[in-house]
Amino acid sequence: MKVRIELFATLRDKFKTKSVEVECEDFESAIRNASKILGEDFYQEVFDDSGRIREDRIITINGRNVKDLEKVELRDGDRIAIFPPIAGG
Repeated sequence: MKVRIELFATLRDKFKTKSVEVECEDFESAIRNASKILGEDFYQEVFDDSGRIREDRIITINGRNVKDLEKVELRDGDRIAIFPPIAGG
């Protein structure tokens, strides 16, 4: 299947793109395939050292936060949005 990964805020600046389309089998392979395009740093922006989705990121699939989903499943044409930590005052 093909999905679109959209980047926001400082991630857009860091990876110099708004989005990337990738072929994948599941969420992990979508991020892994995007990291082949954007660089290995991208994988570490999403997953921690133990392979879990980082707690300090907001990641949505078609507008639904992955932290609210029992199981992260993808379908052809889904949009994954990744937001970096928000800071400010």
